Amino acid sequence: MSQGKEKILQTALQEFSEKGYDGARIDYISKMAGVNKALIYYHFKSKEELFTAVINDLFEKAVSVSIETKGTTIRENLIQVMEHFIDFLHNNPYFVKIMDQSVAQDRDIFQQLHHQNLFFEKVMGMYLLGVQTGECRNVDHPEDFVVSLLGAVYFYFSHHKAIRKFYGNISEEEVISIRKKTMKDMISRLVFL
Repeated sequence: MSQGKEKILQTALQEFSEKGYDGARIDYISKMAGVNKALIYYHFKSKEELFTAVINDLFEKAVSVSIETKGTTIRENLIQVMEHFIDFLHNNPYFVKIMDQSVAQDRDIFQQLHHQNLFFEKVMGMYLLGVQTGECRNVDHPEDFVVSLLGAVYFYFSHHKAIRKFYGNISEEEVISIRKKTMKDMISRLVFL
C-alpha cells in the first residue's frame, strides 16, 4: 500500500471514529492527511467507499495480529488468539469507536466488509476442531458460543468508560493482565472438557 493511501486511511479512521460517518468531512481528511481531495477520490470513489476501506483495513490488521498462533494444543491457541485480540483492542482504541458507531448508525456497511468474518471463522474453526478431537465440549449453538466469547473480550473495550471504575486505582496494564487471566479462565472452564 502506498504511503499516501495509508495516510488517508489513518486520517480517515480518526475522523470517522471521532465524528461518525455523517459528521466526517473529506475536506478535513484531505487537509489532515496532507493530500489533495483528488488523491482521496483516486483511491476511493466515494465517502462510503473510504469508510468501508477504513473498516476493512481495521479488520485486516486485527486478523493479522490476532490469528497468529504458536501453541501445540487447541486450548493454547484459542487462549493465545483471545490474548492477541485483547492486545489489539487495547492498542487500537479507534477500532472499537468506529465499530460501535457503525453499528449505532445502522448503516448497511457490514455487507461490504471483506474481513469481518475471518476472525470469527478462525475461532469457530479452532473450536470445531476441538470438538472433533474431544478437547472441547460440544454445545447446541456453537455460533452463539463463539460470538459470546468474542463479545466478552470486546465488551471491556466497548464500555471502557463505564466499567473502568470497577477496577479501582490500578494501571491499565494491570487491568489488561486481569482481563487476559479472566478470559483464560473462562475459556478453560466453558470450552474445554
